[in-house]
Amino acid sequence: MIPMCNETPARAALRKVKSTGSAIFFSIGTSLALCILAACGGGGGSTTVRSVAITPTSITVPLNTSTDFTAVVTLDNSSTSTTTTVTWEVNGISGGNSTVGTIVPSTTDALVGVYTAPEQVPTTSSGNGEQVGQVNITAVTQQNTTNTSGAGTVTSNTAIVTVGSGTGLVLTPSSANVPAGGSFQFSATYNNLPTAATWTATSSSGGNIGSIDSTGLFKAPDFPPPGGSVTITASVTPAGGTTQTATATAVITYSDESLSGPYAFSYTGNDQLGFMAVAGSFVADGNGHIISGVEDEDSFVTGILTQVIINGNSSTYTVGSDGRGTALITTPQGVQTWVFVLTTNQHALLTRFNASASGGGTIDQQSLSALTNSVSLLSGPYVFSASGTDTHHDPIAFAGAFSPNGSGTIPDTNSILDVNDNGISGGTVTLKDDSLSGTYEFDPAFPGTGRGTLTLTSATTGSLEYAFYVLSTAQNGVNENIVTQIHLVEIDGTGAASAGDIFAAASSPSLANATYVFTGGGNSSAGPYADGGAFVTNGNGVVSSGTFDVNNAGTYNNGASIASCSYTVDAATGRIDLELYDGAGACPSGASPRAGEFAAYATTQGGLVMLELDSAAVSTALGYQQCGPESQGCAAGTPSQSAGSYAVNLVGQGLFHVPPAAASLFQPALDGQVTFSAGAISAGNLDINNFSGVFSSDPVGSSSLGAAGTDGRGTGTLSGTSPATTYNLTYYLIDDHTALLLSTGTSPVATGELILQF
Repeated sequence: MIPMCNETPARAALRKVKSTGSAIFFSIGTSLALCILAACGGGGGSTTVRSVAITPTSITVPLNTSTDFTAVVTLDNSSTSTTTTVTWEVNGISGGNSTVGTIVPSTTDALVGVYTAPEQVPTTSSGNGEQVGQVNITAVTQQNTTNTSGAGTVTSNTAIVTVGSGTGLVLTPSSANVPAGGSFQFSATYNNLPTAATWTATSSSGGNIGSIDSTGLFKAPDFPPPGGSVTITASVTPAGGTTQTATATAVITYSDESLSGPYAFSYTGNDQLGFMAVAGSFVADGNGHIISGVEDEDSFVTGILTQVIINGNSSTYTVGSDGRGTALITTPQGVQTWVFVLTTNQHALLTRFNASASGGGTIDQQSLSALTNSVSLLSGPYVFSASGTDTHHDPIAFAGAFSPNGSGTIPDTNSILDVNDNGISGGTVTLKDDSLSGTYEFDPAFPGTGRGTLTLTSATTGSLEYAFYVLSTAQNGVNENIVTQIHLVEIDGTGAASAGDIFAAASSPSLANATYVFTGGGNSSAGPYADGGAFVTNGNGVVSSGTFDVNNAGTYNNGASIASCSYTVDAATGRIDLELYDGAGACPSGASPRAGEFAAYATTQGGLVMLELDSAAVSTALGYQQCGPESQGCAAGTPSQSAGSYAVNLVGQGLFHVPPAAASLFQPALDGQVTFSAGAISAGNLDINNFSGVFSSDPVGSSSLGAAGTDGRGTGTLSGTSPATTYNLTYYLIDDHTALLLSTGTSPVATGELILQF
């Protein structure tokens, strides 16, 4: 009998046919032909597997991550199979397990195995040569592709997988910009798998840093905290392991929510005809809407406007990520455009941004305790200053002290008033008028706004009526709240116009053994006037040294030195007769006023309100004790400008009063945001109102601040690019985070501030 090759049932049936002759020939011939066609290696399309090879042969796979292995099946006829089924093993375990990792066929290719490393590095080996932390991958198939019962198996080469230590605990993303008041979802993976974690939000600089919940959802604070960022930390403790931590950074940017709640504002400047002063309050909803407000205005164009309603249906604002914002304030007189730059959610520098109406001031969040309309909030000693024009349209400025009794009356006891009424051009300078008295009340028509009215009467000025808006309160030492700052705008309709501020007075009116810095402005006989300086006092009646800078209508005095000179303090009223003598030789003596003489009054915040008494200018100023009780600190004992993001403004000085004034005399105003580091202002944008036009988002050009001296005084420049302009500056550090600015060029004749935003 002819031997059969891998005989199939059909072929066996043919052999059993009981026939002779041609039938037998057919059976034998057919069987032989089939055997030849099959090459005696398999029948009916069957083949024998010669080998299986898998790649890669060596690889490192991090914990909980996957990689592909590819098998190539070679048949006895040297062809390769793309359909042969293989079984994948890890350390000889079909499909693997959670300890050594798992491997499964790809859903798109039967000859591809997808290996997924375990959650932890394997601590045992299979004994096949691999080390601890390594596993073997093999592929197994039947030797005969159609006979799965007895033909044996073929095992591939061994691929060695080193199971990596994994990525550990990872937070995603590693850094995120989050708008103030907004939310952001952080996520955690442990060795590439999502994991539950314990979450915290922290900041080494303190401040309001927001919060984070158990899922990693971060809620940003209403404004950037100190440093501008928050550290997000997650921790996990794996079974049998040690606690692991990972961190990410949330960078907080300003948003509309950074302006939310009740605010008081004030600004002064010029309209087409002369002096302009506005004060008021509003409520912002944190979502771009001014929902209510009221203001008072005194200007040469509008005259006196009192209790002006701010329309809550059409007044809006926006705050950009850098803290710069724009507000459209709608009143019955039209739409006022403001630009502003936030330092925190409690304070902003403000610029009026309508062409032909330029000015600058501040926005300050009001204490809720200041909005109760109780006259008892005004009690105890206060100091104040104001400036503007008198009934003859000549420049006038005041400073003084008084003590409201908490019941609506200001007695003349220990009250004092100094007045410079056009002392530059034949007017009068009145010193120590002790007849000052008055009355005050909150406005019942506008409860909760902080608005009230104040009448001050003296032999020098007669009766002056002001609208006021309260800002903040503090305890006065006997567990009672008193108002600490108030904005003023004159509303008596006499033809005079003035504006200023009231501050709670220092309990011990004196000058410390310290350095003081100041800036101020008004008018000289030549035109707009601005001054500033740094002076050193010994706390015992002597100003020992300093520098006095003056920009008189564009002419700069190059920073004259202050000679040693005495000062006196009236213990009853708190009035300080302050000599900042910048002449040669000894400090002069004789009748007041003398060159460089100021009446100064100390505030509870460690500052000074100052009125120039000599014939050089009708000017008021605000001074601050360097590194004093209200400062943000001087890390090295003397102030040094910190690197960071700053709000900046310049407010043009000058009290114009006889139209038509030359357009060149109307001073520009601006504010903006700049980035300062290593003496350079490297980036930022300015919003400029030069009275004839407004320019938004002017990129900062080449600008710098030189190193300050031991008194915190230095010089620098601030430049814009469109319009191309450069402002020459002298600056005076209050502390590491705050500086006063004095423009020393021809335009603007201005003062301003540089305040760290966060």
